Amino acid sequence: MPSSTPALPPVLPPARRAAGRRAVAALAGAAAAVLLAGCGVRLETPPPVAPSPDAAEELRQDTAADAATIAATVSEVTADGAGAQLLDRVGAEADAHLEALGGVWAPWPDGAPEGAVTPAPVPTAPPGPDPDVADVVDLLTRGAAQAREDAVAAPTDELAAVLAAVSISRTQAAADLARAGGQALPESPAAPLQAEALLARGVDGPTLLVLDQARFAWETVAARSAGPAREAATARADHLQTLVDVAVEAGAPDGRLGVYGLPGADEEAGLSAEQAAVVDAESRLLEHWLFSLGLVGPEERAALVDAAADSAQRVVDAGGTLPALPGLEQPGA
Repeated sequence: MPSSTPALPPVLPPARRAAGRRAVAALAGAAAAVLLAGCGVRLETPPPVAPSPDAAEELRQDTAADAATIAATVSEVTADGAGAQLLDRVGAEADAHLEALGGVWAPWPDGAPEGAVTPAPVPTAPPGPDPDVADVVDLLTRGAAQAREDAVAAPTDELAAVLAAVSISRTQAAADLARAGGQALPESPAAPLQAEALLARGVDGPTLLVLDQARFAWETVAARSAGPAREAATARADHLQTLVDVAVEAGAPDGRLGVYGLPGADEEAGLSAEQAAVVDAESRLLEHWLFSLGLVGPEERAALVDAAADSAQRVVDAGGTLPALPGLEQPGA
């Protein structure tokens, strides 16, 4: 990514830091009560109550609880062969999402104070006895839709990016599991970015460059392909050229090059040079759209999230793999 793009942390701070601050405040209050009692003043204090979450914490907590539920469900599902490997991957990704989100918050992690008003624990158990692969697909599909909705509404840029990455990861996992089990593929909101959304985001030099690099990669792939593959690559290159033209006409600083370096074949990943070029180009776009979420309001954010999901799908279609947090960490991380 260009250096001018602000870096987003791949994870959110654990909720326990807030709990620590509350513990310090509680100790200070207790000390004051002791001093007042020594002066002959008697205070009647209400029992401690767990703090109410703000909007950001509610969104974070909901997605974390979904991740814990998915992990718990996967651990009880049995499968053979490729299905077992997919379930292992889904479980590992759910654990990674849970860690990135700071875990499921629980009141009084070190034990509730005497007389404390303790809320009911957040449910994270499997949805029913003897869950199967279909249950996991359902959890992933619903969890992906909820994470996307929350990413659009998130009050902070960092939380929006993490929730969007979780949504993309779950969408891909649900499709892979459904395909392996012979189920109908869940619907995906993935869609290429349109000119109106690009202008709403704002055009700049880094955006023009990443679009033009991707356009060049797809044109190169089209020139080396034939039949339907050539038609699909040409269509993608033409769409990206349209966005490039829009950015130039809108006044983006023009740092385009005539030729861009493309990766060669990746034998370790089993990718041809053409596949590697697509994976590299679309991975750059995926990251760029997620790192752009803070530049628009909730009304325009959905288009960027869906464009990131579209690039993620193109990475997978080209034979690439996605990390647990697509766009926020490198594959294999």
